[in-house]
Amino acid sequence: MLYYSIESSDNMVKTKISLYSVCIILSLVVGLIVIIKNLKRSKLKKEESLGLLVYIVLGTLYGAKLFTILTNLDKGIISFNKAGLSSYGAVIGIILMLVLFKVQFKKKLSDLLYIVMPAIPIMYAIGKIGCFLVGCCYGIEYNGPFNIMYKYSLEVPNNIHLFPIQIVETIIFTLIFFIIRKVEDKKISLTFILCAISKFILGFLRYSHNSQIISTNQIVSIIFLIIGIIWYNKEKNRGNKYE
Repeated sequence: MLYYSIESSDNMVKTKISLYSVCIILSLVVGLIVIIKNLKRSKLKKEESLGLLVYIVLGTLYGAKLFTILTNLDKGIISFNKAGLSSYGAVIGIILMLVLFKVQFKKKLSDLLYIVMPAIPIMYAIGKIGCFLVGCCYGIEYNGPFNIMYKYSLEVPNNIHLFPIQIVETIIFTLIFFIIRKVEDKKISLTFILCAISKFILGFLRYSHNSQIISTNQIVSIIFLIIGIIWYNKEKNRGNKYE
């Protein structure tokens, strides 16, 4: 069993640094590095590539915040600054910004998704480390191997053995990232499909799922899975010739 102590919702260990914020920034940086590497294989101009990166950052942050607000209106979470970050909100925000970029610069959406989607799993994986450090998105009660117990958390029920869901998500989505990197074709559809299936299954291991038959995130997972299957057939028919 792993014991973990938290002084506040922002600082799990004795430090004035917000470890959650550090992980979120790191996830963005790593994601942008992956995207920049993919951009080198594209035909976008330098200024277009820079603009795309800005759009992605804005889509990630604003999408993640707004999705959290919209799905928690019944709880009174209306402050943009205090709202947490939703992973699906970030992805939806990115996709919407890609659609805007496509319209403005007359690019193919499939080409843009091919550049951006492979970075999503690793961004999520790093972000979940932040969730683990803060204690949010915690797992179900669990007394088996590798269970964790938070001692002084403002986010998690203290002194209860929990399933380390955040770490499991980090491991699984890191594996998905490397799988996607090895695949030369169908990167878009496989990212949608693998991430959606993983999020749907892992959703049952979250503590918050105890009071729900199916969560909002799981509903979105089903939608993303359908999109992935449709896109898989599209990629198959087009021969995956993205540039």
